[in-house]
Amino acid sequence: MVRARMRRGTGWGDVTIHNMSSRGLLATADEEFRPGTVIEIRRIHHIIVGRVVWAKGQYFGVRTQDKIDIDGIVSAKPPAQKPGTEAGASGPDRRGANRAVSVAEREAKSRRFAARFQFVVMLIGIGAAGLIAVQYVSGVLSTPLAAVSAALDGK
Repeated sequence: MVRARMRRGTGWGDVTIHNMSSRGLLATADEEFRPGTVIEIRRIHHIIVGRVVWAKGQYFGVRTQDKIDIDGIVSAKPPAQKPGTEAGASGPDRRGANRAVSVAEREAKSRRFAARFQFVVMLIGIGAAGLIAVQYVSGVLSTPLAAVSAALDGK
């Protein structure tokens, strides 16, 4: 069992990690989570970004965005730096935060696209209904208007 801090949205709380694999983990927290919730877990120098895939009470399972350094998290050793990067310049803290933001941005972009698509479909439906109404009304009024026109022409 590994204790860590977790962020969901703008709030932070405590989390206990019970089990880890290369791309997922089982954890508990004081609050309940719904599947689909994006979370960020921090343990000393390590950052885990993932999405809750199942939840039952205070237990929940997370599918992580990147592979988990299990040994580093358990032993609390700092992660190995990638070649060519300077410590602190663009460390894993920024990368994890940027990825969490990009997931939120993708979700917001998807919602905007869905709203626009729904609006266009509604406009097409309303336009089609209007054309049908115009054709129906012109069909209903064509006979009386033809009779009026014939009477005015004197036929």
